[in-house]
Amino acid sequence: MIRRRPLLAAAGAALALPARAQADWPNRPLRLIVPYGAGNVTDVVARLLADDLGTRLGQNVVVENLPGAGGTIGTAALVRAAPDGYTIGLVAKAAVAVIPQMMRNPPYDPLRDLEPLGPVVVTGGSFLTLHPSVPATSVAELVATVKAGNPSPFFYYSAGSGTFPHLNMEALRLHLGFAAEHVPYRSSAAGLADLLAGRVHATLDTAIITAPHIQSGRLRAIAFTADRRSPILPDVPTIAEVVPGLDLSSPWLAALGPRGIPPAVLARLQAAIRASATALVPRLPANVEPDSGTPEEFGARMRADHARFGPLIAAIGLRLD
Repeated sequence: MIRRRPLLAAAGAALALPARAQADWPNRPLRLIVPYGAGNVTDVVARLLADDLGTRLGQNVVVENLPGAGGTIGTAALVRAAPDGYTIGLVAKAAVAVIPQMMRNPPYDPLRDLEPLGPVVVTGGSFLTLHPSVPATSVAELVATVKAGNPSPFFYYSAGSGTFPHLNMEALRLHLGFAAEHVPYRSSAAGLADLLAGRVHATLDTAIITAPHIQSGRLRAIAFTADRRSPILPDVPTIAEVVPGLDLSSPWLAALGPRGIPPAVLARLQAAIRASATALVPRLPANVEPDSGTPEEFGARMRADHARFGPLIAAIGLRLD
């Protein structure tokens, strides 16, 4: 027994090290991965979050932009990071629920490899927006006129295949049974320019993009995708009002980590992120709202969104490789 005591003592010390590391967390700066370029909505929210989170945790939170492949490059880097609570990410819904399902060999399994730390924000709804040349003032009239061949073909734009304006319009088209041709652009700005010129006929792009031109009368809105009417255009009905049973998606931004963060660190990180998300409310960009859900509720939403988009992606044959 005497000979075994040093071995037992060494084993006990080794077991104590992770516990001590958890108790000391955080004792160095954190890294916040943003899987998108600088200056977009995700990046703006991430920098606000990093500021507030750093104050709460007593450590700097350094934002690192890792853009590319629809957010999957940065998200894959997050998955590969050590699950010690020092690397987190602010990831958009598409990189979790959509893009991996469009890839034959995705670099991660979002439901297996990512730890929900908490929802941060959701972006507001989108207007179903028409060029004035389309003779429709409601969704029912739009379906009727398109089926009658006015216009034919009926073109709508998005900022790229697999974006929510694309997927939402496809879901609407399939649900109501009308034909529409998708025209993907490299940016919303390019698509909007062609919509204003009448070269395409419609979009479900975010209200941030279209609302000023709807308000000026250059475009017409016939429905709104959020669960309540927009305060800026309250006369425009929601999709739920005019197409009962159809639930179109609004994007979210969520704080995620690599799976396997120690429970004590995970609990502190989730609590701090939830407090920061609440504190950000006065500083959020237009059309971006806080999400007050718990990490557990958000994990359920991740799974539901993943299940929702799989059949739609298969139905329209959407593939990136």
